[in-house]
Amino acid sequence: MNSERATDSGCEMDLLCDCIAPNRSASLKGDLLRTRSVDWPRFFALATNHHVIPLVYQALKSMADGGAAIPPEWLAQFRTRYLSIAAYNVRAMALLHRLQQLMEAQGIRLVPVKGPALAMLAFGDVASRQFEDLDLIVRREDMLRAVAALERDGYALRELSITADRKRYLATLQNWSLEKPGKPPLDLKPVLISHALIGPESADYMASACRRLPIDDKRVLWAPGPEAMLLATCMDGANEMWFKLSAVADVAALLAAHADRDWHGFLAEAARWGQRRSLLVGAGVAEELLGCDLPSAFREGDRRDPAARRLARQAAERLRALAPRHAIVGRQTWFALQTRERARDRLRFGQRLLFVPGAFELAALPLPGVLYPVHSLLRPFRLAWDVLVRKGRQRRLTIQPTGGKLMGNAKDA
Repeated sequence: MNSERATDSGCEMDLLCDCIAPNRSASLKGDLLRTRSVDWPRFFALATNHHVIPLVYQALKSMADGGAAIPPEWLAQFRTRYLSIAAYNVRAMALLHRLQQLMEAQGIRLVPVKGPALAMLAFGDVASRQFEDLDLIVRREDMLRAVAALERDGYALRELSITADRKRYLATLQNWSLEKPGKPPLDLKPVLISHALIGPESADYMASACRRLPIDDKRVLWAPGPEAMLLATCMDGANEMWFKLSAVADVAALLAAHADRDWHGFLAEAARWGQRRSLLVGAGVAEELLGCDLPSAFREGDRRDPAARRLARQAAERLRALAPRHAIVGRQTWFALQTRERARDRLRFGQRLLFVPGAFELAALPLPGVLYPVHSLLRPFRLAWDVLVRKGRQRRLTIQPTGGKLMGNAKDA
């Protein structure tokens, strides 16, 4: 059977969607729960693998306070995991604040996308969103200095070989992943989401969209506003084929918390970048799965772009039907390509996907500078091997255990 096997998890998935929907009251969620016979081990596994433990625990607690019959041992399980995630998130927020100060002293702007900044913008609480890495945009011209500063601070590259030609790698516009014992991993990005989806101008846009985001009475973050954060969330969702409910919850919460923004104007601006469809698909998935009441700009956009609605329905159906492990090379790439509205963006996507070697490839086959182009020539054959022989890479969402340490290798920042 294909790794994208269907699962009979309809009741539990419906409850999961009810719990994370921003526009449903606790009493309504409790009424819906009373009509279902829940397989609690399966429900807990789904919530864990879709990275929505905080939202689900908060919903279940409200239901229990309202008289819903939730098994106390499972409520306790959710509470334990929620407290672990909350502690991790608070530490990550403090680290992000320190790193911004460290870099500002050297004239480098760190722009957080997703992570704790998105948690504050969408949910008003850093504990309400599950994440692992800190995703930080750094302008291309500042990247090498930023990496060097973080290495002096105790971080080490975790994918790129220390012998790699850093200037050559910088030209590919890919992520720089770093780690430090006891700290959340960092992903430094010279572009908004993926080098195949958008160019370095996106870093300038995200930096210009930053504003003061209070952490407490004394500390603030510089972080993009809700429009820019929605763009980051939807582009990431398009790139990953919307395979996590956490991303859908982010979109729904951002639109619910900031319904009064000028979304008509922002969609028009996004159209100039060729990213309007990514936004429409993200909003459509949230509407399909969570019953969100979308701002009028998104409803009108759907009517003008039937492809966006079709892709949203495909993503929603796949989320409902598939296990949280699936092959991601062929279908994910095709889905992301369809979110590109312009021919030149599709061409860029194909060229960079086929011919830009990743950090692992450079580390696996170190070549002298004169032979560096061989990496680009070999990449199409490696991709063909992945698709035709290995049947696609397997991706499984990670699980954050009680101790707050992270397991697995999938990222949800």
